[in-house]
Amino acid sequence: MNASKSLVMSYSNPPWRHTRSRSDGCGIKKSLNACSRFNESEDGNSEHYVNQYLIKSEIGRGSFGAVHLAIDQNGIEFAMKEFSKSRLKKRALSAIMRQVHPDREGLSNTTICPEPTISIRRNTVANLYDANNLNDPTHLISEEVAIMEKLNHPNLVKLVEILNDPEDDSLYMVLELCSKGVLMQVGIGEKVTPHSKEKCRRWFRDLVMAIEYLHERGILHRDIKPDNLLLTENDTLKVVDFGVSEMFDKGSEMMTSKSTGSPAFIPPELCVPKHGKVSGKAVDIWSMGISLYCLRFGRLPFEHAGIFDLFEAIRNDEPQLSSDPEESQFNDLMRKILNKSPQSRINMREIRTHPWVTQNGTNPLPQYEDESPGLDESTECSVPKVKWVEIPGLN
Repeated sequence: MNASKSLVMSYSNPPWRHTRSRSDGCGIKKSLNACSRFNESEDGNSEHYVNQYLIKSEIGRGSFGAVHLAIDQNGIEFAMKEFSKSRLKKRALSAIMRQVHPDREGLSNTTICPEPTISIRRNTVANLYDANNLNDPTHLISEEVAIMEKLNHPNLVKLVEILNDPEDDSLYMVLELCSKGVLMQVGIGEKVTPHSKEKCRRWFRDLVMAIEYLHERGILHRDIKPDNLLLTENDTLKVVDFGVSEMFDKGSEMMTSKSTGSPAFIPPELCVPKHGKVSGKAVDIWSMGISLYCLRFGRLPFEHAGIFDLFEAIRNDEPQLSSDPEESQFNDLMRKILNKSPQSRINMREIRTHPWVTQNGTNPLPQYEDESPGLDESTECSVPKVKWVEIPGLN
């Protein structure tokens, strides 16, 4: 498949109907010996290339680095996500340190270990560092890549290529371009223009199908928020950023104890110390609800500058909803998604049949179908293979 083609869905308006279609898979290319260079353009300006990609304007930025518009030799546009390898190494080492030390939940009941045990732990860290081959830059994003190479859905952004320049601190992911960018950028204390009810419904339906697809494959996103929801040229929503996502055995309960994600989108069950394992699906559903609230009202439902005050509000406060009787179905959906109890929170199958989502059943979402045979390790044909390619430096 031509990696530049964005798979889109056909809609009619009104109503906006979703169809479930099988999308063609594509392999992910790894260019381990990429060449970053600067050429002079015809007008005398300096142009930055990484292999065949011309790096253009910055279109986004995060803790990992920047995202740029990139154009290949055929004039096809992509999004190029740049990572700092030195920052990735620090993050990976920090994660290893957390693995070999006791969980915070058990610290209060743990006796301080004698010095010999501490020495063993230090050696364990060194061994893990070597075993994980942190000097191989592509390994530093291997979890994110392992997830993305299993994805094949029109509402999930596709990874095309990984580029590593051994002479530079940068590591690049080449992704399909969503030309209209993020759905909304809103922070604590900020008020932005909300979207219409119909747009919110359309995009939320896209989001439901994307996250349902992930959950059926044993994947939790863990960082659902408007910043990670992108729009294509035809206004199709696509979910991006699997940097903190988790993979589980397909069909498992997907219980997690990690408190990753953006604080304003974290559910109440993770806003307490010693929370133990919680339902990962319920965590993603809560974040979907916060995102929908932002799109509809142009602000966050729980707003406090301090993290402790924010978590207390998430645990105890109720979101402010519209008093308009015409919004009763939307309010009902929000209350069910933002239920403080994960056990009582609405689940995905209930969301997809909710009257607000389906317009009272007149516009149902297509029934979920497992479009590809299992994505477990034993089903080799179902997982796109990563192609390892050595590309010599370009002049």
